[in-house]
This record gives sequence, C-alpha cells and structure tokens, in this order.
Amino acid sequence: MKPHQFITITLTSLLLLSPLTANSNQPIDAQQYRANLLLNLSNTQLTNGQFKSALASLQESLRLYQIIGDRTGEATALFRIGDAYFTLGKYKTAINFYKQSLQLTQDFANQSITVQILEHLTNTYITLGDERLAKKYQEQATALKKEIGNPDREAAFLGNVGLDHDAATEYKQAIAFYSQQLTTAKANNNYQLQIDSLQNLAASYRQLGQYPQAIAAYQQQLKLAQELNNNTIVSLTFKQIAETYQTQGNFHQAIAFYQQQLKLTDKTQKAEVIRQLGRVYTFAKEYDKAIAIYQEQLKSAQANKDNYTQGTALNNLAFVYLNSNKLDDAKATLQTSIQNWTSLRLDLGNTIDYAVEQANTYRLLQQVLITQNQPEAALEISEQSSIMASLQLLGMRLASEAKDNNLKIAPKSITLPTITDIQKIAKEQKATLVKYTIIPDDGLYIWVIQPTGKITFRKVKPTPENTFDSVNSIPQIIASVPNYLGINSQENQGKKLVNPLLQLHQLLIKPIADLLPDNPTAQIIFIPQDELWFVPFPALVDIYDKYLIAKHPISTVPAIQILKLAKEQRGKIGGSKVVVVGNPTMPKIARAINQAPQPLPQLINSEQEALAVADFFKTKALIGSQATKAAILPLLPKAKLIHLATYSVLDDIKRQGIPGGIALAGENNGLLTASEILNLYNQPKGKRLRAKLAFISAGETGQGSIGNGVLSLSLALMTSGVPSVIVSQWASPDTPTSVLTTEFYRQLKQNPNKAQALQKAMLATMKQYPNPKYWSGFNLIGEVH
Repeated sequence: MKPHQFITITLTSLLLLSPLTANSNQPIDAQQYRANLLLNLSNTQLTNGQFKSALASLQESLRLYQIIGDRTGEATALFRIGDAYFTLGKYKTAINFYKQSLQLTQDFANQSITVQILEHLTNTYITLGDERLAKKYQEQATALKKEIGNPDREAAFLGNVGLDHDAATEYKQAIAFYSQQLTTAKANNNYQLQIDSLQNLAASYRQLGQYPQAIAAYQQQLKLAQELNNNTIVSLTFKQIAETYQTQGNFHQAIAFYQQQLKLTDKTQKAEVIRQLGRVYTFAKEYDKAIAIYQEQLKSAQANKDNYTQGTALNNLAFVYLNSNKLDDAKATLQTSIQNWTSLRLDLGNTIDYAVEQANTYRLLQQVLITQNQPEAALEISEQSSIMASLQLLGMRLASEAKDNNLKIAPKSITLPTITDIQKIAKEQKATLVKYTIIPDDGLYIWVIQPTGKITFRKVKPTPENTFDSVNSIPQIIASVPNYLGINSQENQGKKLVNPLLQLHQLLIKPIADLLPDNPTAQIIFIPQDELWFVPFPALVDIYDKYLIAKHPISTVPAIQILKLAKEQRGKIGGSKVVVVGNPTMPKIARAINQAPQPLPQLINSEQEALAVADFFKTKALIGSQATKAAILPLLPKAKLIHLATYSVLDDIKRQGIPGGIALAGENNGLLTASEILNLYNQPKGKRLRAKLAFISAGETGQGSIGNGVLSLSLALMTSGVPSVIVSQWASPDTPTSVLTTEFYRQLKQNPNKAQALQKAMLATMKQYPNPKYWSGFNLIGEVH
C-alpha cells in the first residue's frame, strides 16, 4: 500500500487569478497599490517564518481590498491567511478563512481558484481526522475539475481520493476510485497515470488478499511498461508479481519472476534481488540452490575486495543455515560477518553506510542463540549490537581497537559487556532494566534484568489476539501513534483507530508485567532499539486505562553499557550558570541535496516556555535573534543546566557524517550539530561540558533514519560530559510545554531524582492536558540522579 498523499499546501502558493495582475491595464490607486504591496510582502514574511508580521500584513491588505471593493484581492488575502494558520497548526481558524474565501469565489469566471480552496479545505479536514467533510470537499473539487475540463488533473485527483481510502484501510472504495482513474487515463492515452492506477489497484487487491486480481493488474502494468520500453518499470513489476506469488506461498512462480528481474537489474541493485531470490529458494526448502547463489555472491565480493557485499552475502548464507537447522554453521558465518563489519568501520577510507546490514547480522545471531536456548548469550549479542550501532553513528572506535584510522576514541567505559558486566550495572543502578529487540522473522525479544542481577527472557509474537487488530507489525503500530494522538492538530484523531498505546502495552509491557517492580517509586530503565525509540513509554496504557507513568518512574538508554558512562560523567559535573534558549530566529535548512533552504517554523509556545524556565531560575533567556550559536556555544562549558526550547534536527544537514543538530538563530549558521558537540569531548577540561542535565524540549524535525538524530544528539552530549539528557520525541507548534517543564524543575528542586521529577511533572500536566501528546513525548536518557 502506498502512503497517503496529502494535497500540498505551500505558504507562497499563488491563486491563478491574482489581484496583482487582475487589472493590469488599469491605473492603480494608492490603496490598491498598498494592498498589493502588503500581499506581496506577506509572501516573503511567511517564507522567512515571520508569521506574526505576515498575518498583520495580510489582515491590513484584506482591509484595504474590502474598502476598494476588490473581491479577487479579498479572496486571495483570506486564502493566504488560511494557509498561514494551517502552517501554525490552527486548523479550525484556517478552515474559517478558507470558507470565507470560498464564498467570494463562487461566481468568479476562473473557477480554478475555487478548486484550490476546496483542495486546501480537503487537506485540512484530513489533518483533523474528519473524513466525512474531507470527502465532501474532495467530491466538490472533483466535480468542478470535470466542468473545467482538465482530464489529467481529474485522473490524478481520483487517484488521490483512492489513496485517501487506502490510508483509511477502505480498500474496496479505493479500488473503485483507482478503476475510475484507470478509465479516465485510458481515454486520454495517459500511460503514466494508467501505470499509477494499475499499481495502486494491485496494492489494494493485495491488502484484501485478492491475489489473482492483483496479479492481473500487475500483468497489465507489465504489458504497458514493455510497450513503452521502460525497463525500470518492467523490473519493478517483475518484483511486485514475485512478491505477490511469494505471499500466496507459490514459491516456484515467485522464483521465476525474481529470475526475470535479476536479468534486467544493473550491478548496483543486484544484491537485493539475489537476497530475495535466495530467500524464496529457502522458503521452498531448496536450500542447496539458495546456498549456491549466496556463495557465488560471496566469492565475487571477495575477489573484488568488497567488504560490504561480503557482509551481505554472509548474512544471506546464515539465513539459509538458520532455516535449514544448521545452527553451528549459521553461528560461525555470523561471527565472520561481525569481523567483516569491524574491519569496515576501522577502514580509514570507508564511506559506506553499513548500519542496516550490521544490525541484520546481530539480529540473526540473536535468533540463532535463542533457537539454541542460550538467552543470556543472545543478550550479550543484543548489547554488542547497540554499542556497535552507537560507535558507527558517532564515528568512534573502542579504546581497545586499532588506531590506524581517523575515528575518535570512545570513552574507556564503553566496552562490549559480558553478562557479568550487565548484571553489575543493574545492581549499581538499583533499577529494573528492560531490553528489547525486534526480530522480523521471529517476533519481539525481551530481557528483564532485575536489581538483583537475575535475567529473564520472554519472546512475544504479535498476533490479532494481543494487538486487537489485523495489523501485526510493531513498526506499523508505532508509526500510527502520532496520528492517533493528533500530534500535528488540535485534537485526538484516533476515533476510528485501535488505540496503538494499548496495543504497544499488550506487546511490550503485559508479557513482562509479573517481572516489573510493585513499588511505585522503583525505577524502570528501557533499552529500546530501532523503531522502538519512537515509543512514548509513559503513555502506554493497560486495559484499565492506567498509564505506565502512573505506575513507575521511567527512563531510557541506547545501550546498557551507556549507563556506566552516564554514572562516570555524573561524578564530573560542575558549572554555575543556567543556560536557557527559546524560539530562536529559525535557521534556513535544505531538507535534501540541491533543495533550496527553508526556515523552520517558529515555536511561539517554546518562547513562553523559555521565559517561564528563566524566571524560575532567576536568569535571562536567550530569545529570537539573541540565540545564536556564537552566543551560546561559549556558555555551555560554564553551564550547570542547559535548557533548549528549540528543535532537535534529525538529519545530517551539514553532511558531517553524524545526524542530529540543535536549531539556533542564524540564517546559514544556526545549527549546533551533534558533530560539533562531540568535538567538545576532546577539549581541555575547562572547555568540556559539565552540566548535570541538557533538556531539549521542542522535539525533532527531519526525515533521517528512525531515532538516529535523537540518539546521536543524546550520545554526543553524554560523551562530552552531560550525564542526563531529556529530549522530546515530536515537534508540535501548538503544544504548551511550559506547564510540564516548569513543574519538572520545581519537582527536581525538591528531589534530585530526575526520573521521579519527570514522572510527577507528567502526572501534573496530565490533569490539565489529558491528551498524551502534551506530556508523554519527553524522554529521559541516561543518569537519573
């Protein structure tokens, strides 16, 4: 299924009939000229994130257009005011202005302007979760487009409506719209739209389990692609047909289509096709054929001195050995693969991102060890995986590893721990540790390490019985949380959804509930991996509607061994200043290579939060243009506490090799990156960080790998001297964070236990703002004391 595609809303979108050009042959009086000027100025202000100024300009231009009777200008101003409020997350206000604009345009000669407004209304209602009104405006837009007579746009719009139904799991309705789109595209000989509609049709049929219909649609798509001599689409279609046959369990047909795909695939893409072909051989129990193609892949990689493909081939071989019950061969192969990844990491000239394949190696080895009934050995491997992922993320090496490279040396406390080391840390922390790993082919692995050092292992298979839904994928459940909570809107959107917070509780907490402490003050430390980093553990709720945060103080850490580092850093804290930053004048950021930089949205509530925190500590907050990197960076080594009410940026924006950064003021130099923070680790003592806590409260923004920005920022701060970091998992401009943050500091003043202070702050905030989006996204990482 394709992801839902919203109609794009841009702040600089121009209506097709603009007041700036509507009367270009007529003299423009002073009021008309000023109104046009203000409207044009608002575009620049919106682009620069100056929303307050832009709204003032738009309101004044609206007043002038009304005075001179320029209905086109009035409609345009109302439309753009609606766009501005949409971007600020004030969706109901946006709807009000869109509707005022719509009322004015009904009798305009050029109805394209009305279509735009209807599309924006549709998108806004989709964002609010009001499917009924969204469909109403979609249908109006569709009907109007037919009158305008733009068949390609009509077909594209039908596809968007289908995608909307698809996203709502209304696959039969989606199929009806895709079929209409296909008919329209055929009538207009639009081959690309025909291919799009056939692809979407096939995906919906697959969701319904109607595999013959899906294959029939793919076969039509294949014929079109072959007629167009488009080998890229031909190859993709071979893959889709193979996957469909594989899902049916028709492995021999799947093998035939993967073989056809392999013939068309270029060298750079062959590894993935070989992987899939070998897996289908394995599922068909043709183990010798699977081993043969993987050994050929390995031999070729060795001849080319291609370490990455060698590691991939070793993982593929281990998969076959595991499934054919040759567990010792699988184990030996994976240990060779681990050595391969170590060589690649220590290679001075390596620029390959091997994180995904390295993680696959460790997951397979855990699966082998669990199959051999060695859960403690599997825990060691799981922990090694976490440590190696952290080192790779930060471009570091263990102190015990070879020095012939440009990698920074990790703190000596970071080692590959044994079971004895893990048990010792649990005892020192006097906390219950819970370690999770998702194994795609085997479910969820959970280890509980109690304060006594006792280790218990549980395995959970997601099923409809424990998820209350047909969706059994943990990553999919996690991905539905923001929409359920209404992170980017003003209300909960989960009316038609199974509560993912309950589903996650059933999967992550219920299976180990008997191992968790009864004492409500006893600490639980979660060690999640991969997608589990985006789980708001405090908001997980049981069948009695009781949140987990009401039962226990909670913290997280990327690896158990990091707790040892955090404890060591706590012994070195100092500093005398409280550094508070709020809502900097946001920098411009290019989201992708060759993309024009755009400013991040302003965080008005974060400015209020920073002022409240500064008032609590009797200090001055750095706000707006004052909050530059040049002003803040020298203050950090002197700080005893750092509070940053601004975005944590997930991506590696500056291409420094380490994702993550903190948004500060400065158009082109306003990011304090994780890489720059990590450089403080090697500074003389007086220039290192000594704060007891860094609090980044406004959440992440970006499109990088899941959790990597949060992880790298947290690890960089902890490595550079800060034992505890609190980060927000999401950025929501309308979230009133000052209530929670000031309550947290008030509690911390009474009790130095950060986890307990955060727990009490969340419970207090919950009374005023019950929706978990307002309080559950804050994540304490590292030392709790």
